[in-house]
Amino acid sequence: MRNTRDEVRHWVAEEAARLIYEEGMRDYRLAKLRAAEQLGVSAHGSAQPTNEEIEAAIHQRIQLFDADTQPAVLRHHREVALEAMDFLQAYNPYLTGAALEGTSSPHSAVTLYLSADGVEEVMFFLEDQHIPFQVHERRTRLGNKKQEYFPLLRFYVDDVEVELMVFPHDDRFASTPISPVTGKAMKRADRKKVAALLA
Repeated sequence: MRNTRDEVRHWVAEEAARLIYEEGMRDYRLAKLRAAEQLGVSAHGSAQPTNEEIEAAIHQRIQLFDADTQPAVLRHHREVALEAMDFLQAYNPYLTGAALEGTSSPHSAVTLYLSADGVEEVMFFLEDQHIPFQVHERRTRLGNKKQEYFPLLRFYVDDVEVELMVFPHDDRFASTPISPVTGKAMKRADRKKVAALLA
């Protein structure tokens, strides 16, 4: 009996959610490709789940399998976020990603958006505080503009990876980065909102 497209889409979404949540994959497109390959199905066109369906599947997976332990992981990640935001308050930090969405796993990073005159300013600050970090870059889109590469700094707090995406300290930062999951403005929270989540 042939599988319906809806069934294939559901299976791929569930497996992609597992790969992201349990194995730490961060690229939704690659997670979908690997999920389809591992399941031995072809997920193209209407048989391919949307990123929103995968996000919903992650929430379902947490409720089904990790409802007892995940809240403690999420709280720890939000505590790390608040600590990092206090530490980096000069750079107008915002929390985004899994720690804000409520989908943190032990493999998730705490992602902060910063604004600065240049990434070197943040790098010098971390060096002055004797914090080892790695330098990367990530492609994202601000508002209606085309995708650009922005600097990404990584360091660790209590075995939790903290990512700092550094945006220019100009009008462009007023445009919220576009979420690769929804294609809409990325959800982000300032220090006050993060503190409220922990209250």
